[in-house]
Amino acid sequence: MKKLFKSMWIFLGLLLIQEMVNGAEENVALGQTSTQSSTYTTEYAGNAVDGVRETYSHTNTQTDPWWRVDLMKVYRVNRVAITNRLTSYYTRINGAVIRVGNVLDIDSNPICAVIPTIPSGATYTYSCGGMEGRYVIVHIPGDQKILTLSEVEVYGYLAGNLAVDGAVTQSSKWLDWFAEKAIDGNRGLQQLYTGCSSTLNETNPWWRLDLRDVYRISKVVVTNRRDCCAEQINGAEIRIGNSLENNGNNNPKCAVIPAIPAGESYSYSCGGMEGRYVNLIIAGDTKTLTLCEVEVYGEGPALKRSFVKMQFNSRTDLTDPSMRENVLKQLGSALADRGFTNVTLRWSQTPKRVIQKVNDAKRRCGKEN
Repeated sequence: MKKLFKSMWIFLGLLLIQEMVNGAEENVALGQTSTQSSTYTTEYAGNAVDGVRETYSHTNTQTDPWWRVDLMKVYRVNRVAITNRLTSYYTRINGAVIRVGNVLDIDSNPICAVIPTIPSGATYTYSCGGMEGRYVIVHIPGDQKILTLSEVEVYGYLAGNLAVDGAVTQSSKWLDWFAEKAIDGNRGLQQLYTGCSSTLNETNPWWRLDLRDVYRISKVVVTNRRDCCAEQINGAEIRIGNSLENNGNNNPKCAVIPAIPAGESYSYSCGGMEGRYVNLIIAGDTKTLTLCEVEVYGEGPALKRSFVKMQFNSRTDLTDPSMRENVLKQLGSALADRGFTNVTLRWSQTPKRVIQKVNDAKRRCGKEN
């Protein structure tokens, strides 16, 4: 008998940054850190957020079993989709409670929904109405309970000011008025001479915020300085987009600031413009750009996340991390050759090896023919 090794490749996320999801939410739980009250054999908590509905998490039999995913940031959660395990024990999910909140104490987080039942292998969606929270918890109250989940999907948008997690730069710096001071969460009015960003007096001064992901931006709030020179902000343009051409200053225009009174914060609607970069620029000679705070509000990230599940013959040992990394590089190069350059590839789990036995008689017959 000849043995061939068949490996299952399961990639988590071909993140096609070039493809926008217009108005669509992404599953923000996908691949995030998860934990559960106990683990039965190897049915880990992460199996419920791996994007593969054939795997599942599983606790031991216990009192009040629970499962939790950490979204890493506070989201406005619109809906949670739960896939029940394909099993004759599908009623184990009955009475499970979904909670969304910001604390680790389970009962201190508000309830999104209670699950009466989910048929075996089915996916049911529960509306949470924009509840805000970093954690999504599923738990079953009572004694002698088991919690098993094939997949938990969470759909929503980041809550609050998107700018605070961004990276910033500006065309020049005056003294210690760093670009970062415009996104420090402090509008600068209490620290008059140290709480704002400022460029030198120059031609076409600019300031740029990198949101690190593409968002649909609803509004930008700009706070002007209150000590003097409030008129320096007059004519500043707010631009939003994904290009770094001309330092991002060629991106589409959201608004032009006619004027902002000293120490005031004005809001500018951007109508859901999509972009990773938010720029403020004042065109002209001998201009100074001073910003005491820039706040950005919107929805996203607006990325398309795809999954590819592949099975094929391989003589390479894909349980070796270096071999797996080499495979990802080869696949990335192949995608780049086809025009997909902004792609992130990750393994969702270690490939599984299956030994396939080939019948000697069939192999000989094939040679004779």
